[in-house]
Amino acid sequence: MIEKIYDWIMRQAEGKNALRLLAGISFIESSFFPLPPDPVLAIVVVKNKDKALRYAFICAAASVLGGFFGYYIGCTFFELIGSKILAFYGQTKNFNDIVITLNKWAFWIICAKGLTPIPYKIVTIASGFAKIDIWVFAVASILTRGARFVILSLICQSFGAKFLEFFEKHKKMTMYLFVLLVVVGFLLVLVVEWASRFF
Repeated sequence: MIEKIYDWIMRQAEGKNALRLLAGISFIESSFFPLPPDPVLAIVVVKNKDKALRYAFICAAASVLGGFFGYYIGCTFFELIGSKILAFYGQTKNFNDIVITLNKWAFWIICAKGLTPIPYKIVTIASGFAKIDIWVFAVASILTRGARFVILSLICQSFGAKFLEFFEKHKKMTMYLFVLLVVVGFLLVLVVEWASRFF
C-alpha cells in the first residue's frame, strides 16, 4: 500500500494534476486530513526544481485557506463536525486545555503548530471555537505556513536529487519514519499543553 501511494504521487507530480494535488492536500490537511502535504511538496519540487517557490506559495496559500475553513468549522459547526474530527484524532479530552492555552498565547501557539507537520487542524478548529481574533489567526498562519513550505522547497531544490535517490532506495523505511514523526508530534503537543498549566 505504501509503495502504491508513493508511485501514485510520483506519477501525479510529473503530470498536469501536480498543482491540483498539492493545493488540495494542503487545503484539507489544515482542517481535517490526517497527513501533511510535505511529502507531496518535496516530490513535486524535486521533479520541477525551477518552480520550487511557486509550488511553495501555492502550498502555503492553500494551507492558510484550509486553516480558515478549520476555523469556520470550530466557530460555526463545532458540535456537528468539529467535535467528530477531534474525536478521530483522540483530542477530545485535551480540547479544553488547548482552548485555555490558545486564549493565553494564541499567536505563539498558532505559530508553533503552524511550523510543525502536525496537528495544525486541531489548532484551527480550536481557534474558531475559542473565537480567537481572526487577524491574529491570519497573520500567524500566513507567517508560519509560508516560512515552513518555502524552507522545505528550497531544501528540496538544493538537495532534491540526493533526497529522491534515498527515498527510492528506502521507500518503506522513510514512510514508516514519517508516520512515527506524526505520532511523536502528537505526544509533544500533549506534553506542551500539560506543561502550559504550570505557567
